[in-house]
Amino acid sequence: MATTKNAKATAKKVAAKKTTARKTPAGASGRRKMFVRMYDVGFGDAFLVRISRRNGELRILFDCGSIQASAAGGAMGNVVRKIIADVTDADGVARIDVIVATHRHKDHVSGFADDAWNAVEVKEVWMPWTEHPTDPQARRIRNLQSNLALALSAGLAAAPAAVDAAAQRAHSVAADLVANALMLSNDGAMKMLHSGFSGLPERRFLPSKADDGRALVTAALPGVRIHVLGPSRDPELIRDMDPPKGESFLRVRGAGLGGHGAAPAPFVPEFMLTQSVGAWTFSPDDQAAIEGAGGLSELAVAVALDKAVNGTSLMLILEVAGTLLLFPGDAQWGTWMAALEDPHWRELLQRVSFYKIGHHGSHNATPQTFVRDLLPRGCCAMASTLTRKIWPNIPRQELLTGLIAKAADVARSDQPSAATARAFKVAPGVIEATVLL
Repeated sequence: MATTKNAKATAKKVAAKKTTARKTPAGASGRRKMFVRMYDVGFGDAFLVRISRRNGELRILFDCGSIQASAAGGAMGNVVRKIIADVTDADGVARIDVIVATHRHKDHVSGFADDAWNAVEVKEVWMPWTEHPTDPQARRIRNLQSNLALALSAGLAAAPAAVDAAAQRAHSVAADLVANALMLSNDGAMKMLHSGFSGLPERRFLPSKADDGRALVTAALPGVRIHVLGPSRDPELIRDMDPPKGESFLRVRGAGLGGHGAAPAPFVPEFMLTQSVGAWTFSPDDQAAIEGAGGLSELAVAVALDKAVNGTSLMLILEVAGTLLLFPGDAQWGTWMAALEDPHWRELLQRVSFYKIGHHGSHNATPQTFVRDLLPRGCCAMASTLTRKIWPNIPRQELLTGLIAKAADVARSDQPSAATARAFKVAPGVIEATVLL
């Protein structure tokens, strides 16, 4: 009898262990997982992070926009519906814990203009502090950028037809940059981010003035710490968010912007001040196009405006159980340099397991020192990108080579077949990385 009782007790223990094992999320040695899904939006960004939990998962969507669709990914509306389907629960309700709009460029937010988002339950929406509706400094920056984009758009429309290949390319590139920055074209998307979605989500504008702005924890993402590396509130770095002022930037060959050196009508009085080029720098490709167009032209101003808006981009690190994921949006040198010079942030950058390659792989969004000196070997990296005729050097081959030299697993949205099977799962229109916690 005693033997029978002992056998029954042993059987119960074994059954209990099996039951517990079934409750443990799948993974190596029972470890939890994070999944980063990159949607093929063409030239733009849309990343869905899912963090496994015992009672479900947390969901964070980084951006949803495109300036040029890919043949494989299709129209932006199709991508939006795919994302919503991926976050729809068994009860038929689509739920996302946090939506992050890194900055207001069209290639990051255009998808949010879709009315389908009104049915998605969202707990919080995060935007850079420069989007705060009542912050005077934020409003000033937005007005400067908006007025310059309007003036450039009007000037490009009125400019004489280009007569040579270099001038034609300069005009095309400038028009592309301005279209990406025009706030009127992004108005519907920004309205959704500021007042749309279901569930009455809280809006956060980061970094917050209420605390040191360096780290954030929220009930919307239990167990997650968010490190806010940018955009800065430092006055020395804020100037990088200001587009160039003054008619000296707006004088072009012939009629130019406004004609005869006059500031265009949409400009507010502060644009009448004279200011030299100063710290604005351009890539070799940009510089060649500018010189081919005859010096400081619409393109020079458009490039500077593009850098200014990118300078407002959120740069975040998600920390989950000691595992770090870096999402820099399109952050430019000012934000990166501040992060690299900060001992605490530098230490975090040395531990990232996942890197969302900044600015679609362009030259000015991933410092060489980060890849060469800080990026851990074997990191997982994803680039949402599309090689376009007007931007033939995006993604930058030197950057991709540098990442591969660090044994990084790299996936490009426009080359899904090249994604390594050990690190990525590929399906039509998406590439997904698995990150173990």
